[in-house]
Amino acid sequence: MKLALAGDTMLGRSVAERLDRDPKHELFAPELGDVVREADLFLLNLECCISARGDAGPPVPQRLQPVTPTAGLDERVAGLMIGLVIAACVGLIVAFQGIVATVSAEPLRVATLLALTLALQMFSVQVYGRGSVSVSAIGIVATAILFDTGTTMAIAVLVAAAQWLRRRNELYKGVFDAANFAVSAAAASLVFQALDEWRLLGAVLAGIAYAAVNNGLLCFAMSLAERTPWSKIWFERFHWARFHFALFGPLALAATIAYEQIGTAGLVAFTLPPALMILSVRQYLERTTAAVEEIREANLNLRRAHKDTIAALSRSMEAKDLYTGGHTERVAAVAEGLARRLGFRDDELEAIEIGALLHDIGKIGVPGQVLRKEGPLTDDEWELVKTHPLISDYILSELDLHPFVRQCARSSHERIDGSGYPDRLGGEDIPLPARIVFVADALDALTSTRPYRPARSMLAALAEIRAHAGTQFCPRVVGALEELWRKEPGIFGATVTQLQSPSAATDAA
Repeated sequence: MKLALAGDTMLGRSVAERLDRDPKHELFAPELGDVVREADLFLLNLECCISARGDAGPPVPQRLQPVTPTAGLDERVAGLMIGLVIAACVGLIVAFQGIVATVSAEPLRVATLLALTLALQMFSVQVYGRGSVSVSAIGIVATAILFDTGTTMAIAVLVAAAQWLRRRNELYKGVFDAANFAVSAAAASLVFQALDEWRLLGAVLAGIAYAAVNNGLLCFAMSLAERTPWSKIWFERFHWARFHFALFGPLALAATIAYEQIGTAGLVAFTLPPALMILSVRQYLERTTAAVEEIREANLNLRRAHKDTIAALSRSMEAKDLYTGGHTERVAAVAEGLARRLGFRDDELEAIEIGALLHDIGKIGVPGQVLRKEGPLTDDEWELVKTHPLISDYILSELDLHPFVRQCARSSHERIDGSGYPDRLGGEDIPLPARIVFVADALDALTSTRPYRPARSMLAALAEIRAHAGTQFCPRVVGALEELWRKEPGIFGATVTQLQSPSAATDAA
């Protein structure tokens, strides 16, 4: 342990003196070499330091990656699907007599359009797992041009059913697609009928209406299921194909004119070229998909290695404190869960998790004997401890990190009432990521053993945090914490049975 403690007193005193003279921490550079050397010593002696630790606190969660939403049908997606199914069924029931009349009067034309649309559906192309392109919309829009709304909806439902039989995916997905196709087909038909005197304009807008409704509803359902912003789903998976949507109407109109003038041969002549084009695109994508997936996997592995390195650095810093084994990893797991509950996604979510891992890295500049002191700190020692957020901010300032990381490092000890440190921020002036980490940090401190007190139960810790919501802690984050505890207790390294333990009830009281 001697190597790991070398230079603690001198470094801590030097940093404290410079902070008095330099509140903007512009003169830390001379100490940075000491900090880096000390970090190296921590890494070299990490194994022996871990063997000397005290109580390790609650178990470290095994999984720090964002939790994927539970497989199956989300209740909000179910609500959307039920609404769509009702709308589609009502439309088909209302138009039933018209459908029967159309099929009876023109069975060959209806069968031809249905066969064409089913054939076009076979040419759908998956684009690197991010979405798909299909020209079956040309057949549906052509049906909308030639027939009534009810017949168009019926053909769209049959196309969706054929798609489900071919893919063999979950039944609820097939039901959703059928309802979505029917509603989208109705939109295309109604738009064209409203502009029947301007056939070209009507066809263009009908194609756009079909694509907008179809992809919009699908995008909305995916947004609910994946808990991802609608706009992000759209730009990642559908935005790239927006110009293709504008071609559906003109191609459908050309196909119907050819069919009316020449017959089935004309219909095939106008629909075969786009189908062959899609087929060639599919062949190209199949050849390049493997390379794209390899790049994605390499990028994912690089991100994992980056996070593992950060976690190792945070653990090396913890080697100075005998009582915080696994602390930063537990804080990161809870902070990630809170951030999800509060609506953060993707890069922002990962940045908050990394910020939680690094929020106390500045303690590397605080003397080890101060961090491990079993009794109360003196005023001077406390002032020294309060410098660590500034040291954390300085260490991270030259790194290319998401802004949330530095916000967590600098401001995760600020309090809502303005009594925190180092900048005495209050209320909404404290960045929300920092407020999240502050609550997660406090929870882990309360549920971990310390020299001056035993660990508290989860219920007692939650009650303590709730009692200080609005003064120390952000009420929004506290509410998210209580929701997280109810719905995802495994994140806390605890089981639901602890809620009913006699000791927990006693502590909470």
